Amino acid sequence: MHRSLVTRSRALTALLLFMLLVLPAACGGNTTTSQSEVQETTAAGEEVAQGETESTEQWETVESVNPEDILSKEEIEKPPEAKDWYEPSGEEPIQLSNGTSAGAIPAVKPFNFGRDPGGPKDKTLYLTVPKLGLEDAPVYDSVEEEKLKESTIHVPATGFPWQDGANTYIAGHRLGYPDTGSFYVFYDLDKLVAGDEISVKDADGNQYKYRVTGQKVVSIDNVEVMNAIPGESTISLQTCTLPDYAERIVVQGELVEQPA
Repeated sequence: MHRSLVTRSRALTALLLFMLLVLPAACGGNTTTSQSEVQETTAAGEEVAQGETESTEQWETVESVNPEDILSKEEIEKPPEAKDWYEPSGEEPIQLSNGTSAGAIPAVKPFNFGRDPGGPKDKTLYLTVPKLGLEDAPVYDSVEEEKLKESTIHVPATGFPWQDGANTYIAGHRLGYPDTGSFYVFYDLDKLVAGDEISVKDADGNQYKYRVTGQKVVSIDNVEVMNAIPGESTISLQTCTLPDYAERIVVQGELVEQPA
């Protein structure tokens, strides 16, 4: 009987030791593994979140804009109306460039798009510049090289002297062709200074007098110098730079006297 109790006591002691030592270690190991997995999962989740943030910072979505989003139906369907004297047309440029000693003539938005410029039927002008020794030199309303060989030309896309707010733009050769009106016609253009006189007559004999305000050298593709200046009536005389025709000399003047 005593031996049986001892045996049972030992068995209970062994069971208690197993429960106290083995089971907590096993549970603790599972808990540690679970926490590690949670930590790894959390870290992976943070990496994904960071990756998403970086992707958002590196790539942006730009929405396209259609004409109907910014223009009215009337603006889309109707052609542009004629502008006033001070507003350039929205039409595409129509002029061609000439690589000659007159200097290139870049494309420019037409000053008179959609309207009659008025004035005489014959649009030829006659230019006088005392300091250059020019008197009534013909100014043809054309950009054709043949007309440029004959004398000087008025760029048709620009205004005329009888138009309020126009920039009457005239181009001529620096060297030109012997035995023609273009020969050295604007050779000394760069000698004009503020205060010098320029005058233009139309085909009806009306005279417009200008006073030089200054000169500038511009690139061959500069079109701003050809545009009208709001609130002013001006004239511009153009030729090329020497020796390589690389740029343009432009002398500008303001209208100081016109027919009553």
